[in-house]
Amino acid sequence: MAVSDTVEAVAAPRPSFLRRLLSSTGQRIAWAIVALLVLAAVAAPLLAPYEPNAQDLRNTLQPPGGGHVLGTDDFGRDQLSRLFYALRSSLFIGLATTAGVALIGLPVGLLAGYARGALDVVVARVIDVGLALPSLVLALGLIAAMGAGMQSTIIALVAGYGAYLARVVRSVVLQVRQEEYVESARVTGVRPWRIVLRHVLPNVLGATTVQLTLIFAFAIVGEAGLSFVGLGVQPPSASLGNMLAEGANYTLEAPALAVAPGVVIAVLLMALLFAGDGLRDAADPRRSR
Repeated sequence: MAVSDTVEAVAAPRPSFLRRLLSSTGQRIAWAIVALLVLAAVAAPLLAPYEPNAQDLRNTLQPPGGGHVLGTDDFGRDQLSRLFYALRSSLFIGLATTAGVALIGLPVGLLAGYARGALDVVVARVIDVGLALPSLVLALGLIAAMGAGMQSTIIALVAGYGAYLARVVRSVVLQVRQEEYVESARVTGVRPWRIVLRHVLPNVLGATTVQLTLIFAFAIVGEAGLSFVGLGVQPPSASLGNMLAEGANYTLEAPALAVAPGVVIAVLLMALLFAGDGLRDAADPRRSR
């Protein structure tokens, strides 16, 4: 009986990636929050009760309630409407930053980790220089050179976080290239680019996806920090960072101005970090839930 149970356990199919990803209540909640916030950002024009930049100077700093669920700011603009559009801007910057980091960090890490030799040494030193500078400090310097704005923010954040992904990819490639199936492919004369695409890249995607999830979260926080000091998204366009900065000037008169974007940033960040943990566990081939 014990032998049959063991055979059944071995023969049992491994749960699908989606089932592993959503196997815990915490993961289901985290992904539901992320999906809800992304949906709110995409549907901002439909959900916003007012134009985000429409001013009503006769109803400035109104408390939550009545026709304004979250109140109004110092220009009489509806805060709920601006929050929807701010979430849209921040998520777009986070997504664009993540895509840019992937387009740069993934090829650089693959090339350096597999090629080795002088190329690996040069790329490794460049990565070390990028990691030696704090991401936001590097972003501040680049924005100071390029000027404030959404495009400059994305470029600066890509430059700030690109080295992190390249380092992770390079370290994984260094491990994978020592595997026997890679050595066998190399000995039999398979072209290097085919080895990288067919054998190395699939084994790198799991760690890369997890790292990109974290970079997406960090990019949103980075955008909020840059916009808070006036170097990110510029008014009158709304972002979570500049809404937080505007609300900080009225913490006593209208505390909801700062509380609402602050809560959204905190909830989104926590959900993305939990989601990143779930992706790591689900992508680990040694785990079967």
